[in-house]
Amino acid sequence: MRQKADMDSFRRRIPFKFSEQESGEDAEILDEQQQDAVVEKLRRANAVASAQYQLMLRITLVLSALLQLVFLFSPSKQSPLLIIFPSSVEHEPSIPFPSCFTLLSLFLHLNLAILCHPDLVRVHLHLNNNPQPLSYELLYSMSAVPPTLSLFLQKTWQTTVWWCSPALIIFIVQSVMDVIETGNQSVAELESLKYVAPGA
Repeated sequence: MRQKADMDSFRRRIPFKFSEQESGEDAEILDEQQQDAVVEKLRRANAVASAQYQLMLRITLVLSALLQLVFLFSPSKQSPLLIIFPSSVEHEPSIPFPSCFTLLSLFLHLNLAILCHPDLVRVHLHLNNNPQPLSYELLYSMSAVPPTLSLFLQKTWQTTVWWCSPALIIFIVQSVMDVIETGNQSVAELESLKYVAPGA
């Protein structure tokens, strides 16, 4: 990748080479202004990518929360997957206390929103400070209760998969946030690897 090539060039104290250059060619040393330009270019690219990831997470959380709300106010409390994949068992009852577990799922979504957009949540909830979200480990543990109960009661796979959806959303958020954090760390590391060119 171009970003990795730039970082390698700083580590070797010589500039990066374009892929079409032959290995025997001499590489030109980047001066401080050129280094700043490379870092700034990568910083902007990382900011654009992070914004796109954040938008994707926001859309995912909103759509998932809307599905949970639809289920919460549904009289039948049956898995929405049954609409797409009908079961041979008609009118199968859901797991016990479906409304309570749905409220738990919405609570998990709120914590994920805090992890992704703490400032936005603080403004919407009119809080003085950013709220402190629960850890991913605790979120996974809480999300595992409904599907475990569904498996224990031998519900259809449509019902069990539905109750697994909060854990899937948690995994998606954690994975994307890790990618964003890795990008930020790479730019910060590249910044620290700048050097003074000889004769500058």
